[in-house]
Amino acid sequence: MTTELTFLARVSHRGREISGPRLRGLLALLAEEPRAGCSSARLVDGLWPDEQPANPTKALQVLVSRARSQLGADVIAATATGYRLTLDAEAVDTSAALLAATRAARAARDGDHGAALAHAEAGLLHWDGPPGDDGPDDPVSALRAARATTYTALVRARALALARLGRHADAVEPLTALASAHPRDEEILAELLRSEAAGAGPAAALTRYDSYRRALRDDLGTDPGPALRSVHQELLRDEAPSVRRGIPHEPNPLLGRADDIAAVSGLLRTSRVVSIVGAGGLGKTRLAQVVGRGAEQKAVHFVPLAGVTRDEDVLAEVAAALGVGEVLHPDLLGGIAGALGAGPALLVLDNCEQVVRGVAELVRGLVALTRDLRVLTTSRAPLGLSSEAVHLLPELSLATTVELFGQRARAARPGVELPSGTVEELCRRLDGLPLAAELAAARVRVLSVPEIVRRLDDRFALLRGGARDAPERHRTLLAVVDWSWHLLDGTG
Repeated sequence: MTTELTFLARVSHRGREISGPRLRGLLALLAEEPRAGCSSARLVDGLWPDEQPANPTKALQVLVSRARSQLGADVIAATATGYRLTLDAEAVDTSAALLAATRAARAARDGDHGAALAHAEAGLLHWDGPPGDDGPDDPVSALRAARATTYTALVRARALALARLGRHADAVEPLTALASAHPRDEEILAELLRSEAAGAGPAAALTRYDSYRRALRDDLGTDPGPALRSVHQELLRDEAPSVRRGIPHEPNPLLGRADDIAAVSGLLRTSRVVSIVGAGGLGKTRLAQVVGRGAEQKAVHFVPLAGVTRDEDVLAEVAAALGVGEVLHPDLLGGIAGALGAGPALLVLDNCEQVVRGVAELVRGLVALTRDLRVLTTSRAPLGLSSEAVHLLPELSLATTVELFGQRARAARPGVELPSGTVEELCRRLDGLPLAAELAAARVRVLSVPEIVRRLDDRFALLRGGARDAPERHRTLLAVVDWSWHLLDGTG
């Protein structure tokens, strides 16, 4: 809804400035309680605080009449005791700001930090900048002073939302200003420590925490609260070296997946379990490896499951990959949870499609046993858990497929001719599958691009001879289809 009546940045109605001091004062007094309105006695006292006119009631009626003629006859209505504004609360900036602060606080309590940020920023748009320190000498100044706390609440809500959305660089400055103005606000300090650690490193955040702890003990003889102490423990864990177990380094750049990397990384911040789902040959494993290597968690464990064929073997396979032995840990699920550690960790389970039920049972158990663990899976079907968020991996765009084919073709045969029109026709027929583009590029060692296009009708015979460091099921297009065929059950 459009704001019609404003006071916080300037006094105006529908964009036209209101200049008369008494008229401005009348509207400001009515805006204090837009629904209930204001009694005539209160209006007279507020408008003529020093010396009232000979006939206050008549003077007030004349002023209301002027307001109606300037703003519209229906803007001010009479009540049993005085007058009120007829505008909706959203149409008056002082009320709209209050509503925005309430909505931001509610969204933050519900954990919807994106909505909290949107409401806070919408509320702050009603000001041109921080409220001034002018004393409440008139009704407009008094109204602005009363909303100064709302401005602070909105600034606070915005800063907290930025931090909780992982936008730490944007959050540091407003959090620092808030911590300086409110040095005992431990919720602000906690997010400032996290944001500072993300930017300047844990050591800087630990130094700030230690200074606060000493000042608190010297001034009040007490210690930080449990929530802030918990953040302190997080920072101490963050100083430990990062662990990336089982994730191979990338042999070449991953093309065309920047949006997918950002989407999966975002889902891991808000969901305990994330599954990358898509057809064979789309690059689910490569995407999971890139996300895992760049994950926020200090400990990331990558466990391939392509070699596991029975659901009941999943638990033992993951336990073995994490170094959990059955002799020392008869409770393998508890042993896996212990090996992953008490702090934030990411477990990546790759190629789960043939053992979806076993993986689902394992992940359900781990989510119940741990607080800070995140699980990322790749599969051709989701796990079907209530804790799961699914990212459907799309095909590559034509432009990216062309770029991928060109890179791999030049690597396979430097100086190879790549006529742009023919390459585009070839890539359009590869259905956006990265694996198909790579297999087609490998054929330029023995065939020209036009010959590859002509033979593409028999793509299973043509698209073979993949890299030797690729999994067996990815060395030919037929192997990919064969792998999928064997996953079908009897009704498939």
